[in-house]
Amino acid sequence: MSMGNRPRGGRSQPGALRLGALRQRIATALTGLVVGALALSGSVVLAPTAAHALSRGEAVTFSGGLTISNFVLPTGERAYCIEVGQHEPSGYLASIGRMSYLPGISGRFAAWEDAHGMRQMNYLIDRHGQNGDAWTAAAVQVTIWRMRENFRSGNTALDSKIGVLMSSARGRALIAESDRLYADAKAHALPPVAPRAVTGALQVTPDATGSSGRYRVAYPKGTTSLSVEGGVFVRNGAATIAVPSAEASARYVQATPGSLRITVTGTWTASGTRGWEPALTVHNTVAPTGERGQRVAVAVGGSRVADLSGRFSAAHHDVPPPPAPPTASSQAQPDATVGGTMSDRLIVAETPGTALEMWPDATADFTAYLEPIPGSPKYDAAWNPVLGDPYEVQAEDPETGALVWEDWWTDAAGAPLLDENGDRIPVIDDQGAPTSGRAADGTPYPVLERAADGSPKLDATGQPRALRAREAVMEERRDPQTWTEAELDAMTEEERCVAQPVLRAGGIPVPGPGEYVSPDARVKSGGTIHWVERIESEGVTVHTGTCGLSNETTRIDQPAVVTQAPPEAALGDELSDVATVSGKLADDAVYTLRFEAYRAPEAAPEAGVGAAAAPPTCTAENIVFRSSAQPVAGPGEIRSPGFIARPEHGTTIWWVETLLLETPEGPRVLHRGECGLAHETTTVGRPSVETIATETAPIGGEISDEAEVSGVLAANAGARWEMTFSGYRATTPADAAGAGDADGAPAPTDDAPQPVCSQENRVFETDPVAVTGPGRVVSPTVVAEPEWAGALWWVETLWLIQGDSRVALHTGACGVAAETTTITTPAVTTQAAGFVAVGDRIGDAATITGDLAEREGAEHRIVFRGYRGNPSATGTAAAQCTEQNLLFTLDAVPVSGPGTVRSPVVTALPEYGGTVWWVETLSQWDGEVERVLHRGECGLPGETTTVQTPAVRTESAGSVEVGQPMFDTAFVSGTLTERDDIEFRLRFAAYARNADGELACTPESEIPELGDAAGIVVDGTGEYRSRSVQTLPRHVGLGGFVETLVMIEGSAEHVVARGDCGAPGENFEILRAGTSALARTGGDGTRAWLVGGGALLLAGAAAATWGIRRRRATSHVVRECRDLASRE
Repeated sequence: MSMGNRPRGGRSQPGALRLGALRQRIATALTGLVVGALALSGSVVLAPTAAHALSRGEAVTFSGGLTISNFVLPTGERAYCIEVGQHEPSGYLASIGRMSYLPGISGRFAAWEDAHGMRQMNYLIDRHGQNGDAWTAAAVQVTIWRMRENFRSGNTALDSKIGVLMSSARGRALIAESDRLYADAKAHALPPVAPRAVTGALQVTPDATGSSGRYRVAYPKGTTSLSVEGGVFVRNGAATIAVPSAEASARYVQATPGSLRITVTGTWTASGTRGWEPALTVHNTVAPTGERGQRVAVAVGGSRVADLSGRFSAAHHDVPPPPAPPTASSQAQPDATVGGTMSDRLIVAETPGTALEMWPDATADFTAYLEPIPGSPKYDAAWNPVLGDPYEVQAEDPETGALVWEDWWTDAAGAPLLDENGDRIPVIDDQGAPTSGRAADGTPYPVLERAADGSPKLDATGQPRALRAREAVMEERRDPQTWTEAELDAMTEEERCVAQPVLRAGGIPVPGPGEYVSPDARVKSGGTIHWVERIESEGVTVHTGTCGLSNETTRIDQPAVVTQAPPEAALGDELSDVATVSGKLADDAVYTLRFEAYRAPEAAPEAGVGAAAAPPTCTAENIVFRSSAQPVAGPGEIRSPGFIARPEHGTTIWWVETLLLETPEGPRVLHRGECGLAHETTTVGRPSVETIATETAPIGGEISDEAEVSGVLAANAGARWEMTFSGYRATTPADAAGAGDADGAPAPTDDAPQPVCSQENRVFETDPVAVTGPGRVVSPTVVAEPEWAGALWWVETLWLIQGDSRVALHTGACGVAAETTTITTPAVTTQAAGFVAVGDRIGDAATITGDLAEREGAEHRIVFRGYRGNPSATGTAAAQCTEQNLLFTLDAVPVSGPGTVRSPVVTALPEYGGTVWWVETLSQWDGEVERVLHRGECGLPGETTTVQTPAVRTESAGSVEVGQPMFDTAFVSGTLTERDDIEFRLRFAAYARNADGELACTPESEIPELGDAAGIVVDGTGEYRSRSVQTLPRHVGLGGFVETLVMIEGSAEHVVARGDCGAPGENFEILRAGTSALARTGGDGTRAWLVGGGALLLAGAAAATWGIRRRRATSHVVRECRDLASRE
């Protein structure tokens, strides 16, 4: 193997170098002489060992023998030479790393620190040097050489190449292409440009066409999405819409019916411009001769500054109220007396939240209906009795007033049983006694009614029931018509209410809102009057009252009740109703009032403004309170007992009062209020909560939520309030980026999973915060943990506490955009040392981007670890970094903020193997608490250090006779570190075979005096011989050598390579003098040349022996007796 001119062991000793070079040249010359002689004799042919040259990539050859090419790294990247005139690079690489300048070579090249030039070279290699085109690759290489020399002459090697190129048209074309590439680099090799934040704002204006409820939302360039409250976007009918960010434009919003304001928010994104950094990745190389080769460079490539994004401030626009006709209600005179007067009152008012659209030429009429009851006379429209025609009716018992019936017995088929005269057999005889016997057809009576199984059916008293039929006894009568139960039962409640009009007054003008009273009407009979008002406009009925409402009822000759419940209340308040009793009360009667409260159903979410409401119902199914009977001593106000408003009572309470008359048979209802009247409705106010959380924070930073509480809320004797805040990890892909609609609920889609906030994904819940009234409530701060990285959903809960009850009155929606905090993780990119020799110092460098928490008491550190790797698993999922293959953990390095952090260096030891995987861990420390912000991936190519270990091949002296020297020879190849503080040493151990001819390399079989325990210092590749030992008769026998190459750093010694026990080339034999040798077991070469070579062979051998380097040291003695049959 050629030794070249490479320095040994990295030591700069000029004298030693000159001596070594002289010895090398003499040895090479003499060896060449020997080889020539051998060639002449035909005995042996020796070929030089080929170096593993770094493979060429694309190449172009010109006349004059000039070839220009790039080189292909093991990673497949195209590398370009940066030191014209230096030797061609080989496959032994040592990465210098990312550099912002080109390093120099003493006496040859000055360091090149042109930042613009470095950026342009990065651009050229990245954009033009990796496309696989040979012509472009050659042009890139020439351009880099010329740029390194600043396009000046004076570099002999470059001038020579330029001269060759200029001598041909094709060469001149390449120089022209180089000029073009350089001009392209100067024009386009620009640094990355950071994005600029969007400064425009959203604008909401009414639609220029005048379309009702439609608004134009103008947005600036860079806008990515819009969301609206109080309306939907016309284009997609949704509350959110994505928009192209390339230019400013507008979208239209249609206001939701009933919405008083629309609010528009949006997001924007700004991008920078891609550019190239002034840096290259530079590698040292070794030439095939062992000399220093040209350094090669690889582009670090283009880069781009991260995009900016943000949210616009909300833009608002009020929506004018829609036009609507007025509302009409009425209030009748509650009571009257026969002979007195009565009237009704019409109340016309604007519809709340609308613009009045009055009926044109409106007139009102009032109709009084006398409520028909069974047995009461019928009246005509003039309030006069209606007489009927003669008719037959059932006769009455003169004594009891009971109706007279004729009853007779029947058979099982229902046919009457007849006596011998053919008359029906009565059930009761003339004396009032039941009859029994046998009918004319022989059927015994009474006949019992039987079930399907033949058993008799029983009546209500448990007695057997007999089959019978009945018929009313009729008589003719002419009297005033009265209402019958059958007649009224056939009617609906609405039909019954308007069945008997007794008074009508009409033609009353209604020009606008106000109160309009019917003319006084004379009362002609007792009973109950129901008023119904109607309004007509231009011949069309625009309003018709409802018959039967309590406020439209006039009761004649009985007390009237008007009630007024409190219109509003808060949870925890005491609710009650107030009734005003008026009219005539009998002096000797006992009256009571009972109050009931009912929970109104909640309005359906899909019901819009103006939708028809379901009729109110007050039944046992929705009652929440019933008072005890309250005595009524006379006209006046009566307040009901109260009850505390609780959440389960709902938000709307309907009061219903009942006036009772106490009679011996029990209470009789004189009046019962209607269900759902406006003045008998109490709205139990609820608070509303709007929240906005910290938008983004790094891991370890403090985050919080802020709630704005409005509406009806107060701490009172019956209630107190508190709020808690919970955080949930996002469960959907989109919301992990963050989010639903800004107005509260997440945007529903048919296919996308909906956000879920449950115990399974809850990560924290804060302590409760007291809420004493409307206003701002801020959560306790929370420190963001690493496992929360991504979108974190806040959900606030407002608690109502009443006694021992704690009820969640409000819980925020899950996955709301304004309630989403994005927990960011700093990004870490790393670049470890690439190719090194065993014993070199290795390290890692981490570049941290993104925010780090600046919380007081928190600090950041990064720890670098090395793991034994498997080159076949590098860059694959099979790479595993565990405690089992951990090589070292370096001291933590403090991190003050984003930037590049370098690890402490460590020596690449032989026991690390050929591949070291680096893994970095970035942590935040809060006292003794560690939060891991980032942990690197195992086995990344950029985090892989390849440790190149020298190879050792050995040959023993073979067979010798007693008295001749015995020694072992080692041939060292490969790469050794150039560090001055590292020493390599070869040691040799000799072992004897046993009587069976077996070789066991154990302490028991070792022959110390034939070995070389002190060893030989190895300062480079080449041939090393152990000490030569004069053999003695006691050494006679068979044996073998085992060599060990160790690396020494300070006082530590590491085995680099160890030979195999029993290796064929390491066997030896010591014979007694004059004894024939066994089959040769030493070196591999033949000795036939000894006969044919003659004196030239002896002279060459002597010269080669003189050229062998020999080092001895006695400071380190190591005996390796562990399993010498294996090699690392």
